[in-house]
Amino acid sequence: MTEPQPKCYPSASRNEGPLLEVLKQFLGRSDKIKVFEVAAGTGQHAKAFASHFSSASWEPTEFDESLLNDIKLHCKNMKNVKMPQKIDISKNLEDWEYTPQYLAKYDVGLCVNMIHISPIECTHGLFKNMSKLLAFGGLLFTYGPYAVDGVISPQSNVDFHNSLKSRNPSWGLRDIRFLKKISKDNGLKLEMVLDMPSNNKTLVFRRLPPSSESDKLLLTLPNGNGLD
Repeated sequence: MTEPQPKCYPSASRNEGPLLEVLKQFLGRSDKIKVFEVAAGTGQHAKAFASHFSSASWEPTEFDESLLNDIKLHCKNMKNVKMPQKIDISKNLEDWEYTPQYLAKYDVGLCVNMIHISPIECTHGLFKNMSKLLAFGGLLFTYGPYAVDGVISPQSNVDFHNSLKSRNPSWGLRDIRFLKKISKDNGLKLEMVLDMPSNNKTLVFRRLPPSSESDKLLLTLPNGNGLD
């Protein structure tokens, strides 16, 4: 009997390599880190990244229940990838159907290509819940196309934004300035903006500790486009 094959998204295959290179700037291959992934899709990223960071504990989650089996198939026999869970990131984690194992102890949050293809409530929920999931000093990585100071560029991103709006008025490219504000409102700080292929960017946010603990951050940033 032929074993079922998991779905593969071409976009995930294309950005897998560049995203891994970003993560390698921040994370050691043998670091025993705890990763919480939101909008894991088919599980392609979980498989690739958890394979490289073999000492990490990877926890993939996804809203689309039909994709959970694809994540299982991609990550089959991977001991450091937990069973995928269905969550609605727009809801408070107290209302999820399961309780994440490491509340306030995750070292890394990852969210790829969700913010622009979901209602704004999901973006608010992402930062609100990451403030409860991440340890002080933990990092949140988000990836996708963004507006910068009210401007969307180049034209291909403008066209993509308009296409998203035509499909669902609540979708569309979010402005980095807006994300910086709501992250701050939830105890995170935008620290780096990294240019990526195909006019995308990776944003790196840090979970801030109490001000008296500001010199005790758990993770350090490499040299790059740091933000004041």
